Amino acid sequence: MFYPFMPKSVAPKLAKTLANRWVGQGPLVDKFEQEFSKKFGAKYPVALNSATSGLRLALAIAGVGPNDEVVTTAQTCTATNTPILEQFAKPVFADIRYADGNIDPADVERRITDRTKAIMCVHWAGYPCDMDELQRVAKRHNLPVIEDCAHALGAVYKGKRIGSISRFSSFSFQAIKHITTGDGGMLTLTEKPDYEAAVRRRWYGIDKAKRKFSYLGHDPLYDVTELGYKYNMTDIDATIGIESLKFFDNVFKRRAEVAKLYREAFEGLPKVTLFEKKGDRTSGNWLFSMHVQDRDKFARMMWENGIEVSVAHWRNDKYSIFGGLRNDLPETEKYNKTMICLPLHAKLSGSDVGRIVKAVRGGW
Repeated sequence: MFYPFMPKSVAPKLAKTLANRWVGQGPLVDKFEQEFSKKFGAKYPVALNSATSGLRLALAIAGVGPNDEVVTTAQTCTATNTPILEQFAKPVFADIRYADGNIDPADVERRITDRTKAIMCVHWAGYPCDMDELQRVAKRHNLPVIEDCAHALGAVYKGKRIGSISRFSSFSFQAIKHITTGDGGMLTLTEKPDYEAAVRRRWYGIDKAKRKFSYLGHDPLYDVTELGYKYNMTDIDATIGIESLKFFDNVFKRRAEVAKLYREAFEGLPKVTLFEKKGDRTSGNWLFSMHVQDRDKFARMMWENGIEVSVAHWRNDKYSIFGGLRNDLPETEKYNKTMICLPLHAKLSGSDVGRIVKAVRGGW
């Protein structure tokens, strides 16, 4: 179902980096941030060791702390919502839209209380959420929006790149994402004070650029005034990222081609409901999700044909760590009974896609 993309040209670049003095956070991390900014229109990018770290950093900078609430979605990887727990805050689950798996802005507003400190959304499968509606809700209640963009590299909403809209957006370069750095992430920010805080707090609360050196090593007068973390990216990771960015357009194009072939093949097919696709946004196409009747039977048929399918992520409220299954998320409940994901990655050949299409159209 997934396949990591690693250009062959990465190996000699890595050999050069490994022979260098810098293997931790160094000039190549800076270069990767610059290249990412140019490619995706991110105003203030901060390279990190994971997208999860980016979400935690965003929550911390936004001031989310003990006993606060964050309105979020249950339909996501647990990595979206565990950072809320790490801040000793409470995830408050809003319902999703069955048509696309994204959080429902109207239900978000119903969940807001005087303890709410942020709204978090996830672009399921790479398809952008209704950002105008979410931003209006956030503005009415003076709340920041934190976007989990782990699925959405390259996605566009009403002419704006995902990652350039909200105060905080966190991208993933985990092994099976559009491009990978082995593991890693990028937090993008729209406000300079947030950016400066993120730069400090990804490295123990220390701003490396402003810390001076003396004959004793580190500046004895430098003070650390806020809690920071060990969230930095290394030059080893950045080397892979810089090289992989050169191939992103081809990867993105191939994913879109496969998704288009699926949609054309399954349009109107009995027992299949395709996800919504609006003309005002472009999906990142990290997953190809659709709804099927008799899902267990469908999945068994596909695996017996040697085709990997998956739900990708179960609703988070099924896990005890988040308080257990809720009964006030009807669309999430419905969605979790029918949603399935087909293989989608840049290495799928035409014959691979043809075999998958034939299996689905053959029935179950």
